[in-house]
Amino acid sequence: MAPHPLRTVTAVALALLLGLVAGGPAAATALAAGPSPARAAATGGPVVGVASGRCLDVSGASTALRTPVLVHTCHGRENQRWSLTERGELRVYGGTLCLDARGRGTTPGTVVQTYTCHGGDWQRWRVGADGTVRGVASGLCLDVTGRATADRSPVQLWTCNGGDWQRWEVPAVAPDTTPPTVPTGLRLSDLTCRRATLTWAPSTDAVGVAAYDVYHDGQLMTSVPGTTTSAALDLVPGARWGLYVNARDAAGNLSQASTSLAVTVPQCSADTSPPTRPEGLTATAQGTAVTLRWRASTDDVGVREYRVLRGDVQVGVVTGTATTPPATTSTDSGLPPRTAHTYAVLAMDAQGNTSARSATATVTTGATCASDYCGVTRVATDTDLPWGLATAPDGSVLYTRRDAHEVVRLDPATGRTTVLGRVPGVVSTDGEGGLLGLALSPTFATDQLVFVMHTSPTDTRVVRLRLVGGVLDPSTTQVLVSGMLRNKYHDGGRLRFGPDGKLYVATGDGQVPGSAQDLRSLSGKVLRINPDGTVPADNPFGTAVWSYGHRNPQGLAFDSRGRLWEQEFGNSVMDETNLVVRGGNYGWPACEGTSGACGTPGLVAPKATYPVAAGSCSGIAVVRDVLHVACLRGARLYRAPIVGDSLATPTSAFSGTYGRLRTVEPDGRGGLWLTTSNLGDKDSVPGNSDESLLRVDLGG
Repeated sequence: MAPHPLRTVTAVALALLLGLVAGGPAAATALAAGPSPARAAATGGPVVGVASGRCLDVSGASTALRTPVLVHTCHGRENQRWSLTERGELRVYGGTLCLDARGRGTTPGTVVQTYTCHGGDWQRWRVGADGTVRGVASGLCLDVTGRATADRSPVQLWTCNGGDWQRWEVPAVAPDTTPPTVPTGLRLSDLTCRRATLTWAPSTDAVGVAAYDVYHDGQLMTSVPGTTTSAALDLVPGARWGLYVNARDAAGNLSQASTSLAVTVPQCSADTSPPTRPEGLTATAQGTAVTLRWRASTDDVGVREYRVLRGDVQVGVVTGTATTPPATTSTDSGLPPRTAHTYAVLAMDAQGNTSARSATATVTTGATCASDYCGVTRVATDTDLPWGLATAPDGSVLYTRRDAHEVVRLDPATGRTTVLGRVPGVVSTDGEGGLLGLALSPTFATDQLVFVMHTSPTDTRVVRLRLVGGVLDPSTTQVLVSGMLRNKYHDGGRLRFGPDGKLYVATGDGQVPGSAQDLRSLSGKVLRINPDGTVPADNPFGTAVWSYGHRNPQGLAFDSRGRLWEQEFGNSVMDETNLVVRGGNYGWPACEGTSGACGTPGLVAPKATYPVAAGSCSGIAVVRDVLHVACLRGARLYRAPIVGDSLATPTSAFSGTYGRLRTVEPDGRGGLWLTTSNLGDKDSVPGNSDESLLRVDLGG
């Protein structure tokens, strides 16, 4: 009997099945790549006996448990449609019941039946290249009793003998594309200054939970096997974290994150003694910038931070670590000319004990700017988080409100803001998802097209809408690219049109690190698409992927030579600035900055790195071939001139002056726009922020 072309297991499918079901090296290789959005779930198909030409059939089309399985004339209805999972189960009725050895039998003559899927070895099968279907628990073959070929002939397990009544044409393995359910019930116990135990209720999965990943605020802390629902955590004294858990199955499908559990780690010992008062404060003006210097304070444990005050307003923070004391100098930039300013400094230890203020120092700025940043103006404030921002041809500014899902127009001359409309289909992630990047069409003056990136109920996507009559028209919404992974963190989000007229998109790994190396996936990548969403013919892989191996990129900018620079969050060691090349592999998850396997041939090295504690940088902008990098945790703006194919050593400004900096963009007249992200940054609650939109005048 000739095999039916739709039923035959291909050589590729068999190789995949034999590797994955057996759990051998092939499984490890395949699973390391993570899930692919291109792999659709199979709907199932017939299992046909070679001797009889009849189909494996659930007797009487019954959905009751323990219903016998037999062979019957093929008719294609649901009781004959079987899906072979990567775990080796043969599922029927859309995956709700499994082919099962009755009574967990392992002896010849054991009847096969349907039963609730539970993952036991008596429900797992290995398909041989010769068409045999062997029970994992018994080693026996699926066999038509008495070598019968008639309708309603029962099927059993029997010693394998190679006969045609033990050979079957089986549908190709059905990929597992369903993620586990969200972990719930997080609880912390045995909390000390260095350790704690986190527990949670188990997730469920169609095949089985393989592992749980424990994070704080987007940083991976540890992973544990799916058989356990607790983890011992290493903590940092005094840290304030949001802990959460993702569940992961063997196919690499990742659940959405649990609700965050807030924790304040206690100190190891009580410290109530403040540092000594900083002494010897001096202030020197150079143009419109002021440099402050002072002598170090002392403390019984250690000085961790200095705070710089201009009058009664904090304008700078200088931080150290547990082993390295903070520096004793700070620069206050962008001040008005010919203006007197009075400064003081105070010291703080790791437990928040604060010294008395230093003596004051007063200085008058010069008549002209002699520094890199010559003036800062707070043009507007917002109760939501400004995320994406672009300057329109008429000089007005459009920006997104992340948690409110709105696009706003700002008049820089008056500071007046107007909501242009709400983007449809945006669903936040109880973290850093929501309405993210924004770009305007290169021909915006005539077509009024606005491009935005956002998380949806199922994925992260890029859409475009049109302004009609000065407001967003939701009926014009067009999805340009979709299917990028979404999660609480790691959603990427920046959009940038290049000088080639193409739209470049920074996508995060969705907390599935393997997706960054999987060229079938659009996650952990820089994408390049035409303005209508189609793929340019000269893309390196025939897809939207332009470069890969990225963790959570959120900054994109082009220099005067048309080269693309990219800013990327590290996990816990270092952030990185990359010069993106066509088809380049930037190493994540094997490589973080210059840490890990970064020297591996074929991986592109970063042009600059920053310690995460002084970085967590999101947005970048290039003005006059100088790169400006806005940092969140570091609460500063780095500046690095582009020199050939490299960057000069970055210098920092505004350290602690305005708090966490999210977005930096050219203002269209030689300066910068800068936005803050200080409140409500780790949740999806609209309107719980107090943020600034700042205009920065540049020197030189």
